Amino acid sequence: MTKKLLVLMLVLAFWMVVLSPLALGENTGGIPLGPGPVIIDTTTEETTVPTLLPTLTEPTSEPTTVVTTGVPGHDQGWIDVYCNVDGSRVYFDNTLEGTTAGGILSVQVSVTGTPVRTITVTQSGYTTWTGSPSSMPSPGQHVTVYATINPLTTIPTTIPPPPSTGAIYAQSSPAGAAIYMNGNFYGYSPLTIPGLGPGTYAMKATLSGYTPDNTLVNVYAGQTAAYYPNLQQSPQPHQTGWVYVTSTPTHASVYADGGYYGTTPLTVNLYPGTHQIVVRYTGYNDYSTNLWVTAGQAQNLQATMTTATQGTVVISSIPGATVFIDSNAAGTIGSSGSLTLTGVNMGNHLFKLTAPGYNDWMNTVYIQANTVNTISATLTPSGVSPTPVQSSGSLAISSSPSNAQAYVDNLYRGTTPLTVTDLAAGDHLVRVSEEGYVDYTTTTTVTAGQVSPLALTLAAAPTPTPTPAPAPGPVLVIGALAAMAMIGGYLRRRS
Repeated sequence: MTKKLLVLMLVLAFWMVVLSPLALGENTGGIPLGPGPVIIDTTTEETTVPTLLPTLTEPTSEPTTVVTTGVPGHDQGWIDVYCNVDGSRVYFDNTLEGTTAGGILSVQVSVTGTPVRTITVTQSGYTTWTGSPSSMPSPGQHVTVYATINPLTTIPTTIPPPPSTGAIYAQSSPAGAAIYMNGNFYGYSPLTIPGLGPGTYAMKATLSGYTPDNTLVNVYAGQTAAYYPNLQQSPQPHQTGWVYVTSTPTHASVYADGGYYGTTPLTVNLYPGTHQIVVRYTGYNDYSTNLWVTAGQAQNLQATMTTATQGTVVISSIPGATVFIDSNAAGTIGSSGSLTLTGVNMGNHLFKLTAPGYNDWMNTVYIQANTVNTISATLTPSGVSPTPVQSSGSLAISSSPSNAQAYVDNLYRGTTPLTVTDLAAGDHLVRVSEEGYVDYTTTTTVTAGQVSPLALTLAAAPTPTPTPAPAPGPVLVIGALAAMAMIGGYLRRRS
């Protein structure tokens, strides 16, 4: 009994030792105590590398989307470039981004990076488009840009028409001489006078202390004629003679030794010796004679001019073209690009030009007598297109007296005689004016492809009748008498 009691007490003491820490709530490394069996962690060795566990956050009621800058898909947008031509190259600020396909190129861009300022769209054979986006896209959004490019216009290669005018280059020795053409001052040597129709021009060079030079210079289309006057020092002054030139009709141009002096009636001072005198007037044949001039003596020269019936024609076209007048062969265009025909009867003539590989050129032209008539014939290659019908014509204006100012549609065109080209077919207002004459105004019709003549005579302006001074009125007479009486009384008082 005593031994059994002792054993029971030892067992009870053992369980008290074991269960006493659990009763005080002490955890020895196992799972928290609770109902069920007790599991005791018997591991005694500690881990040397600590294990990092993530910190758990309690979720809120609504999830929050966090956008991180620089992470693809979060700060990216798109610029959509639409173009009407596929395969076009698209540049953003001069950097190639790709080519369009299906009418569009969509380029992904950073909304927080450098903004795109210039967009360029190019395609071979098309115009270049340049523009800017309306704005940069927001994250995940698209901005649309529309670029329209058009095919480049191809300018067909045409054969330029042959030149219809020439020029005169004047250079005197010594330099600095005054240069005159047909009596008009143009400047000082050296100089070039451009835009001259084919024909003959009277040139003159003058310089103080030197004898003037007078020369006739021929001008051809597309060429520059040279005038090189070599001036000689003037001889000792000596006496001259006088030639008083008159003409029928009057106001004709007078040339002495090739130099222009003015219009009739005119007195010309010339040195002693033989001189060639030429008198010209539009529509009349030139009057020419050699005249001996005696120092200190005067003589008269009456030039009776006959009506001209023929003129000169200068035709400009491609070299080698054959020229026909009224179906008769008249010559071939030379290497200079022009052909000069003299003795052509005045009036309408049918001109035709032919050349291998070109369409024929044909037109009716009115030829003026005693005048250089210019014709520009542009040939077109055969098989390309027929020679176009000319939509413009010309107007040849002559007047008596000559050198009158001519206006066409209120625009000054020069002095008579002259030919105004490139006038639209139809009616035009013409006014011719000259000092001492009544203005001549008329309406004339210009025919396409033809030179229409207009010859007119100006009427001398009437001499104004002098107005007599008005007779003194009664009031003026009485006032004068009263003033005289007052003056007489004043003088008597002083005496």
